[in-house]
Amino acid sequence: MTSLIRRVYGKARFLARAVGSKSNKNSESPLRRLLQDASNFGEAGAAIPAEGELQWATQPYATQPGQEPAPYVDPKETTVILFPGQGSQRVGMGRQLQEVPAAKELYELASSIVGWDVGRVCREGPAEELERRCQTAVVVTSLGALELARDTRPAAVERARAAAGFSLGEITALVFAGALSLEPALRLVELRAAAMEAAARERPGGMLTVWLAPDARLKELLARARDRARSPALPEPVCVIANYLFPGCKVLAGDEQALKFVEAEGRSWGVRRSARVRVSGAFHSPLMARAEQAVREAVGLCSVREPRLPVPSCVDARAARSVAGVKRRLVRLTTSPVRWEQVLHVLYARPPDTPQPLTLALGPGGALRSTLKLVNARAWDSSIQIDV
Repeated sequence: MTSLIRRVYGKARFLARAVGSKSNKNSESPLRRLLQDASNFGEAGAAIPAEGELQWATQPYATQPGQEPAPYVDPKETTVILFPGQGSQRVGMGRQLQEVPAAKELYELASSIVGWDVGRVCREGPAEELERRCQTAVVVTSLGALELARDTRPAAVERARAAAGFSLGEITALVFAGALSLEPALRLVELRAAAMEAAARERPGGMLTVWLAPDARLKELLARARDRARSPALPEPVCVIANYLFPGCKVLAGDEQALKFVEAEGRSWGVRRSARVRVSGAFHSPLMARAEQAVREAVGLCSVREPRLPVPSCVDARAARSVAGVKRRLVRLTTSPVRWEQVLHVLYARPPDTPQPLTLALGPGGALRSTLKLVNARAWDSSIQIDV
C-alpha cells in the first residue's frame, strides 16, 4: 500500500538540506523583486493589471486571455475541492481515517518523512504538541480526508475542475493538483512552520478578527492604530489586514500596541465587535518577512510542476499557470494577506441561472463551509463537508 500512496502523491528528493541552508545572495536582484511583486494584489507599489487581464477570473472555469475556450461542461457535473488551513486542527482528528487503508498508509508515510508520529499527534495530542505541529498535521489529515472521499465519492473527486486552500491549505491543494509531491510539500510545511515561529519570537505580534459595519472606515482605523503605537522603541508599527474572510469580516495582524488600540477604540471607526485569534504571531503580515526569506530559499530547491487543474491562490485570487507562478505565490503566501473571499468569488461567480458545482470541503472543522455560506449561499447549497 505504501508504494500505492507514493505513486498517488509522487516522489521527490528531500528538502532536509534546505532547513539549514543559507542564501549566497545578500540582496535580491531588481528582476527577482519584479517577479515577487507580480504576485501582489492591490498592495502599495504593486502594478495593477489591465481590466482585460482580470476578466478570465470572473467567470466559472474561464481561460486566461489568448487561450482557446474549453468545451462547455455542465457545472453540475464538476467538483471544486477546498482544503482548510491552520486553526482547523483539534485533538482527535483523523480517527475516522483509521478504517481507510490509503489514509492509514498516508499517515505512516508522512511520519517517515517528518520524523515524528503524525497520526498519534492528530488522534491523541496532547493539545500543546498538536498546536506546535499543527501545520503538518492539518495538511496530512486533509489529504487523508481526500482518500476517504476517493473511497466514498470517487466520481466527485475525478470530476474536480478546481481546488483551493485557505492559507496553509493552498499547499495541500497544490499537492492534489500535482504541482507538489508529498515529500517536498511536507518538508516545506515543516520549514515554514519553524520559520514563522522563529519570526514570531523575534518580534511578537498577534491577530484580531473584526466584524465591520457597512460604513466602517477600516483604512483610517489601521492608520490611526499605527500612529498611536509608534514610539522610540517601535518606530514602524504594523497593523494590516491579514485575512479577507467574508463581507464585513476581516482578520488584522500586527504589533500588540496597535491591536489593543483597535480593540479599545474600534467602535468609533465602525468596528461592531472583535475577537482575538489564538495564534503565536502576526501571520500574513510584514512581521513574517524573515520567515518569507527562509521559505524563498526552500522553494528555490523544491521540485514544482505545472498544476493539472486551476488552484486560485490566496495571494492574488489568480490561478498560477506556470512553475514560476506557483513558486512566486508559495513564497508570498507567508506575508501576503489571505484573500479567501476573493478566491471564493473566482470559483463561484456566475449568472444566477447557472448551476453551481459540487463542492467538497475536506479535512477537520467546518469553517470552510461556514465562510462559503456567507460569501455565496448558492454554492454552499451544493457543498458537502468531509470532516474527519
